[in-house]
Order: sequence, then C-alpha cells, then structure tokens
Amino acid sequence: MPNNAPMKVVFGCDHGGVRLKNQLIEVATKLGHDVVDASRTTGDPVDYPDEARHAALVFQKESADFLVLVCGSGVGVSIAANRHSFLRAVLTDSPYVVRLARAHNHANCICFGERTMGRDTASAALKAFLEGPADSDSRHQRRVQKLEEPCPMSS
Repeated sequence: MPNNAPMKVVFGCDHGGVRLKNQLIEVATKLGHDVVDASRTTGDPVDYPDEARHAALVFQKESADFLVLVCGSGVGVSIAANRHSFLRAVLTDSPYVVRLARAHNHANCICFGERTMGRDTASAALKAFLEGPADSDSRHQRRVQKLEEPCPMSS
C-alpha cells in the first residue's frame, strides 16, 4: 500500500543539477509534500561533495523523511550521500529500480543525474520513491539491519 501521507523532503544539488532539482521540487510540491530546498547554488560551479554533505546535514537537522540529490551524473552525490550512516542512497535510472530500493533496501535518499535521465522518467521515479512503501517482510528487515551495522576493520 503506497504512503499517501505528506512527508518532509529535502532537496540538494550541485551546479550540474539545478534545473532537474527545480523540476523535482515542483513534482513533490504538487504531490503535497513539505519541501526544503537545501541547495546553495544558482548554477555557479560548486563541489558535489560539499553540496551533498550540506543537504545531508539539513536532512538530519530537519528530521526529514527523504533526501533527493541531483548532480550531472548522479554518481558523485550518491557516493557522497552513502558516506553518512543515516542515509541509504540509491542512484536511479528508472521508477522500477526506485520501487525495489524503497521496498527491499528501505532507501531514504534518491540520487539523479541531470545529464543522464529524461525529465519524465525522473518525475516518475521521484513519484515512485515518495509513494513506495518499505517492505516490512522479515528478510528485508534483516538485510537493512545489517546495513546499519559498522563494517569490521580489514586485516
């Protein structure tokens, strides 16, 4: 059953993701969600690790439900996001991947590439992400719990 309750969604981007981020904010707003734009760029060059870190900290401070990050490819912000233990970020290329990431991995951060994904597909993927439930089946719960555990030190 999809989640229809309004949620708090934080958005962030670097200079390569401004246009798509703005479009996705419109989608989330039309769906009735509370949007926080944590972007600090208007298109002037900035570094994606700094922007992803800033948005992640706003997400945490705001006790938001979801974080949406955009850069040129989506790869940089997804790597940066997954450095935060409170995020489970997924780089998407389709609504199908997003549905699986929400259901099986309980993803709370979705990353888009403005140069790699069409606007209609990105909008559909965001909608799937915001509406998709996390599957509470014990096998998924067990696997997500393992993601929360610290990695053992390598010898």
